[in-house]
Amino acid sequence: MKFPALPIGLILFLPLAGLVAAQRDILPFLAFPPRPVFQKHAPFSPDIFALVLIFILAATLPLVKKGLAYPPASSRTGTYPLPWWGKAAMAGTGIFWCLAWTRFSGFASFQPHTFFPLWLCCILALNGLTAMRSGTCPLTASPKQFIMLFAVSAVFWWIFEYLNRFVGNWHYSGSQYPALTYFCLATLSFSTVLPAVESMKAFLMSFGPMNRGFKKGPAMAWAIGRPAGWVLMLLGSAALGLVGIFPDPLFFTVWIAPLFILLGYGLIQKAPHPFSGLATGDLTQVAAYALAALCCGFFWEMFNFYSLARWEYSIPYVQALHIFEMPVLGYAGYLPFGLECALVIHLTHNCTK
Repeated sequence: MKFPALPIGLILFLPLAGLVAAQRDILPFLAFPPRPVFQKHAPFSPDIFALVLIFILAATLPLVKKGLAYPPASSRTGTYPLPWWGKAAMAGTGIFWCLAWTRFSGFASFQPHTFFPLWLCCILALNGLTAMRSGTCPLTASPKQFIMLFAVSAVFWWIFEYLNRFVGNWHYSGSQYPALTYFCLATLSFSTVLPAVESMKAFLMSFGPMNRGFKKGPAMAWAIGRPAGWVLMLLGSAALGLVGIFPDPLFFTVWIAPLFILLGYGLIQKAPHPFSGLATGDLTQVAAYALAALCCGFFWEMFNFYSLARWEYSIPYVQALHIFEMPVLGYAGYLPFGLECALVIHLTHNCTK
């Protein structure tokens, strides 16, 4: 698939169209840099919380059951030496994590800026551990493609920052800078998202249950055909168009609608995509990327919890039972987010071959 100008245009334009339809002023949503537009959210609802929980469990438990049913692996692991840069990265992860969570006066000016070096070390450490287990990793197997992910990742996450303006589900504290300074610092941090997910996915794939445990699911050729593509495009477009009108009821669509639009467009164009295995029941890529984003999400939230520059959440209906800053049901958003990462990573790799 070539550069997806049409789906990206839809993702950016449709929420604004919803604001126009609702006769709301769009200028606050276009200010630079894209920071959340604060709004009052609906209170916690036990009924909606229960319904969302039931839906999440129904959607994920079959995959979890399949992964847990994989027989114990007898394959050898740890047969390759841990690269020196992997060892250095593991040490760096510990150092920057310590600096992020402490308030040493001698490092006061540096402590708001620990996110990028911490996650850069995490990414290198994951690649080192993957190389130790399997003899290769994304960084060494395709260095040009892997490094390109940093640039693509920055643009990718800025789109989600833009979409968050319409729902106001998170905001940042401890990061008050002039617009251009904020943009540059934020872009550097956002550049680590896709490399982190790809590195975590490669690490998970070095384990038997992930690498081979999801290959025999039900064949779903219908889910990746052109008719399904049109359905996904229409659903995703409708959701993003309505989110400007009904931000609280549709807050979750900022995670799902871009996936529907990007994947739907690719299916209509009959373009290669990372989920072609669904035709024969191979769920490996779906499970691997979804779990990789969830694992990264756990560490994103954990590292963020005591950091000086951090994000905080305000989510309608389900703002309860927090794990770190994130409400527990909010972690489900990382699952479709991982599939969006998969699509963008696949497109990046195709463009850099």
